[in-house]
Amino acid sequence: MDLFRPIPVRSLGGNKYTLVVVDEFTRFTWVVFQKKKSHAAQEIISLIHKNETLTGLKVKQLRSDHGTEFRNSTLEEFCDHKGIGQNFSAPRTPQQNGVAKRRNRTLIEAGRTLMIHAGLPMSFWAEAVNTTCFTQNRSLIHRIHKKTPYEMLKDRKLDVSFFHVFGCICYILNQRDPRSKFEPKADKELLSCPFDEVPPAGDDADSSDSIVPVPCSLNQDTAARSADNSLGADEILEAEDSPATDNLSVSNSPEQHQSLNIDIILLIKL
Repeated sequence: MDLFRPIPVRSLGGNKYTLVVVDEFTRFTWVVFQKKKSHAAQEIISLIHKNETLTGLKVKQLRSDHGTEFRNSTLEEFCDHKGIGQNFSAPRTPQQNGVAKRRNRTLIEAGRTLMIHAGLPMSFWAEAVNTTCFTQNRSLIHRIHKKTPYEMLKDRKLDVSFFHVFGCICYILNQRDPRSKFEPKADKELLSCPFDEVPPAGDDADSSDSIVPVPCSLNQDTAARSADNSLGADEILEAEDSPATDNLSVSNSPEQHQSLNIDIILLIKL
């Protein structure tokens, strides 16, 4: 688990912090955006319950630093009740929490690149990070098992034909406002919503026809104006210094992975 300093600009949903959870075995990553740092404990508990229900596996251990968002009575009581161990890294020793720190930097750097390329304002940082997490879960290949984190966690391959470029032009069908026979049926927008928020028949969508962008997208004229006010690369998503730990320490014994080991990488943004 890791928590980095908040982003100075709130996201479209009013959030400043990001909770990032990484399964240590598969490297599957979850991101949860939150308005306050104190919400982290409840978000962790909720995420553990959901994934134990979905996978049928049990969380054995949580690894984090000594931040109060991780070391508090709420989370300690929950872990004691569930029999979950808590592993804390030594002060000023980020390499002991290297998986979380590296994922932290990866999401920040990739999210910053998406925003700069799309010319979107700072308030879209959460959408950029969410899109980065979604695509990397379904595209990065585990160096030992030769599978994506999605394949390893859910034991099935994903059709990625519905992927679209972050910030690309899209057309939203107008089914609400009254229009005459010669008025356009769709509005021209920029696609900026994360893929998992546009439910195209679940994660295993077979085509892009079912993708319906949500109203978090930016009008083209507005995007052109806001691009002039966008922050520079060095000003977007500032992260803490952390080692580029990219090693995948995986046990050779598959029996040791019957439980879901989770490293919670709390990325706190804004």
